[in-house]
This record gives sequence, structure tokens and C-alpha cells, in this order.
Amino acid sequence: MTVDEAITIAETALNYDRLNKVQEIVFRQSWEGQSYIEIAKTAGYEYDYIKDAGAKLWKLLSKALDEKVKKDNLKSVLKRYLRRSQVNLQRNLTIEVNLSGANLSGANLSGARLFANLNEADYVQADLDKITSNNETELSNSNKEIDWNGFCFHCDAQVKIAEILDRTSTLFIPNSQLRLATPEGRQNQEADFLIFHQNKLGMLKIDSESSDRNATEDEMCGLLIDSGISLIKHYDSTRCSQQPDLVVQEFLAILSQK
Repeated sequence: MTVDEAITIAETALNYDRLNKVQEIVFRQSWEGQSYIEIAKTAGYEYDYIKDAGAKLWKLLSKALDEKVKKDNLKSVLKRYLRRSQVNLQRNLTIEVNLSGANLSGANLSGARLFANLNEADYVQADLDKITSNNETELSNSNKEIDWNGFCFHCDAQVKIAEILDRTSTLFIPNSQLRLATPEGRQNQEADFLIFHQNKLGMLKIDSESSDRNATEDEMCGLLIDSGISLIKHYDSTRCSQQPDLVVQEFLAILSQK
């Protein structure tokens, strides 16, 4: 895990609050193993100021990560937090429905809330998988567009990703039509999301289960990268719907390294 990836995870745990300048300095240099004295000297601050800023930062992170964070255990705590987050997302599935009968899962279960633990109730998981599968099929077969803040999206997965990008104050352009030169002439290419992050441009594409990537698609990606796009990454619609925060976190972390 790089320090940039670690900061992304920490900011996600802090409800997407960005670290301020001094907090980021303390975080980065502590990650590299520097002492408060070294950090203060390098950054041009008083030792007591840096030490106090560090103590407040570790207190914030301890609350967000649900484990005591200290300067010398930062790496291990973040790794454990990431593992816990991934396991919880993989093992637990929550289906919520509102009282009007319009539900988030596609199941017509007015006013109900279902929670399944996959280790404890395999038979429940089978039913939930069926509900989720039916819902995904319904979404993929539907031509209904979803209005979100003045944008028209084609599926729930796009809305979920847009919500997380918006929450993280990331600059993005949804459903963009691009025009580029190919060996066969000028052609159009659609991007689910063009994302600007740390002075870099990336393209996030959402693939349905029926999507079939081929050599032509890979060639088109190569042309787009040659044209100045730093990263083109595909995610399946199911993961974008169920884990949008981790998808965006991963995408931004990779883009920042390009």
C-alpha cells in the first residue's frame, strides 16, 4: 500500500473529509517512519505544533477506524481496517425497501428490511442472490433513464458511482461522447465517467454482465491513452451498485499513481 492509497483510505473512513495541509504532512512523514522532530525540521514548523497536530490526527483516525491509532502502528491499523471493510462488504448484504413500496432491490416487499449473513444462512443467501439477479436483469433490460442532479443516467450503477464522486468533491463528466482518430477513420467513443483527479484524466467504464470486450475495444483503449487519458478501467455493474465507495476509492488511488 502506498502513502497516497493510505491517505485515500483514511479520508474515506473520515466520511470523505480531506486532511488539511499539516495533517497530510504528519501522515505522509509518519508513514515514512520520520520522527516528530524530523517532520518539524523538514516542514519548517515548531516541534510542539507538529506533535500536537499528530496527536489530534491519531485521535480522529482512532475514532473513524474503530481501533487506537498511534504514530508507530499507522500502517498495520489501516491494513486491518481495509481487510475488515472488504470482508464486511463481501459477507453481508442488506436489502432496504421504503414504505411506499418502491424498493432498492427490485423485490416487492413493502416496508421490509432484510439482512442476510452469508456464513449463518446459506439458504437465505440463495434467495437474495435470486432477488439481486432479477433486479439486475430488470435494470439492464429497461430503457428508463434516471434523472440525477440534471444528468440522465442509464442504470443504478451509474447513479451510485456519481453519488460517491460527488461526495468526494471529485470533478467528473458523466456519459461523455468522445471523437477520436482510429486506423479506420474518425469514430465516436462513449465514456461512463471522465474523472479529473490530481491533474490527471481517467475514464471509468461500467460493464454489464452481457458486455463482451474484444480486441477492438482494447485497441480503442490504447488509442485513448495515446491521446492523453492516463487511465481507463472497467468495472462490472454489480460491483458498482453494491460497492461504489470501494470502486471510486480504488480508481482514484490508481489514477493518482499514473
